[in-house]
Amino acid sequence: MYKSEIKEFYNKNKAYCAYPFREIYNDSGGHYKLCCYSSVHPDTRKYTTQNTTPFKYFRSKEMEEIRNKMLAGEKMSSCKVCYQMEEASGESYRTKDIQKISGIKLEPASIGLKLRVHGSKCNLQCYMCWPHNSSGRRNEIKAVYGKKELKKWMPQFKSINYTQWNDILKDILDNIHLVEYIVCTGGEPLQLPKQWEMVEKIPEEHAKHITLLYDTNLTELTYKNHSIFDIAKKFKKVELRASCDHYGKKLEWIRYPINRKRFESNLIEAKDLIQYINCAPSILNIYDLDKIYDYYKQHFGLRTQFTSIVRGPEMLSMRNAKDKDVLLKKYENLDWFNYIKSELKMPIYDKDNIKMKKYCDDLSKHRNFNWRELWNEF
Repeated sequence: MYKSEIKEFYNKNKAYCAYPFREIYNDSGGHYKLCCYSSVHPDTRKYTTQNTTPFKYFRSKEMEEIRNKMLAGEKMSSCKVCYQMEEASGESYRTKDIQKISGIKLEPASIGLKLRVHGSKCNLQCYMCWPHNSSGRRNEIKAVYGKKELKKWMPQFKSINYTQWNDILKDILDNIHLVEYIVCTGGEPLQLPKQWEMVEKIPEEHAKHITLLYDTNLTELTYKNHSIFDIAKKFKKVELRASCDHYGKKLEWIRYPINRKRFESNLIEAKDLIQYINCAPSILNIYDLDKIYDYYKQHFGLRTQFTSIVRGPEMLSMRNAKDKDVLLKKYENLDWFNYIKSELKMPIYDKDNIKMKKYCDDLSKHRNFNWRELWNEF
């Protein structure tokens, strides 16, 4: 199939997405989803990492039905994020790979794994991170608001036990010949023992055909006797997506308590492995995206990507920005503009940023680090 035919297929079929054909994803609550941007699909809600291994879920009759419905052009109720983005800007996570793919997948093959099963230990307390994804955030929310409020932030959080994790690992290894890439996330994946155990157990004859992708805060490049540079020799490719949402003091507040100098030193040391800087646009950096892009390009020769948009907590969304028309004009030539455009066109959650200011004040008091001294626009 030629690229022109692929584009024509996507233009006619507003429901088809490659992710359910090529990737297995679960969130920190143990729910499998069609991708990391979707909500839990009602037909597959019964499948969780507590009761079903990844490939068993992937091969389930419910997933087969979903894939067939997509090929027939039927939209999925769990895919609203992409449909809304396309309505606002004509582009979404669903359509972004049109230029890259060589054909339409009709059968699951060359599978990617993006599984949150190795733990959520993290050494940072990023202000926009959900507590179920970070032990650091859970500790901070608990300290600031108490146990009761913490439960409101993560009502569906449910970790897996060691037996369940072993079953999942066995399932992965039994199907490793089908795996094309593995996205390692957390928590901070480079500091998760189970992640390193999985990587070590993948046979070399299969590892040489697999790409490892790490969503990492890049604060550490080693863990005990493990090094990111050592596993780069074993696998086909290792790429780091360095999570970073600003620079200077603003970076230190957003990703508290990051050691900025250590982070930037690691950027230099691991530059050959870094795919891009992964900036999550939110209310506290939406006014500075061009400066962030220029900073990491000029100082480190790295490009910045802005697709990991903060949609929750809602008070931290860029939707709440003032002068949206000014921002839309400002960023019209920026890479990934359509993602920014579609989000800014959505309705406001927090008028005048009242909830956001209260929240950031609460964090500042606990951190002894005043955010208002850094953001005079609020």
